[in-house]
Amino acid sequence: MMVIACPFAWIDSPRREEQGPTRNSLTPVDELAAAGIPVAIGTDNISDYMLPFSTGNMWEELKLLVTGCRYTDLDNIINVATINGRKALGLA
Repeated sequence: MMVIACPFAWIDSPRREEQGPTRNSLTPVDELAAAGIPVAIGTDNISDYMLPFSTGNMWEELKLLVTGCRYTDLDNIINVATINGRKALGLA
């Protein structure tokens, strides 16, 4: 299994889990990495109805994911931004 995170697509949606009332809807990259599940970064909101000012900037998507999850594992963040996307597409 692999996960493609689209942070701006989910930032305005509540995460529906019973674990606690303060969780956000961002992909829990820290929990998935701990479970050995690769996460890649993506977007599907380039100037669309829900996010009309989104430009598809992957650095902005990555920054939101890392900041929103308070995730600081630099080695895995690099994988999220690079190799994991290739893996998700079957290119690596």
